[in-house]
Amino acid sequence: MNLIHTVKQYVAALKNDFEGSLSFLVDDMVWINLLPAHVPFGGEYVGKQEVVRYFMQMAETFELGDYAWDDFDYVESGNTLVIVGCERNGKAIPTGKVFDLAFVWVVKFNDDGKLCYLREHNDTAAIGDAFKL
Repeated sequence: MNLIHTVKQYVAALKNDFEGSLSFLVDDMVWINLLPAHVPFGGEYVGKQEVVRYFMQMAETFELGDYAWDDFDYVESGNTLVIVGCERNGKAIPTGKVFDLAFVWVVKFNDDGKLCYLREHNDTAAIGDAFKL
């Protein structure tokens, strides 16, 4: 199983075919993105419908930036992939601020290659500042 390729496909689907992107997730998917309290979409989301709610909240207040996949670092072990990278030119809609967001993602897959867990470790200072009115 090529975990890096699967994550790239998933993120591309998120941007271009949100409904189709859900096929990459297990029904009891766990997505964790703990952020400062004033960033409206931080939290822990369990289940595919909660992940949908997470992305709906995010879409109202944040424009995804660009991912330079070739510049990222990857560590793969079994069904777990750790990604170290930076999202460039994301935008906090309420403030209009454009910013770069360094991150570490821990992504776990089931044996069928579907995402079952994603924990985002984001630069909370950068995103917090971008959302500060």
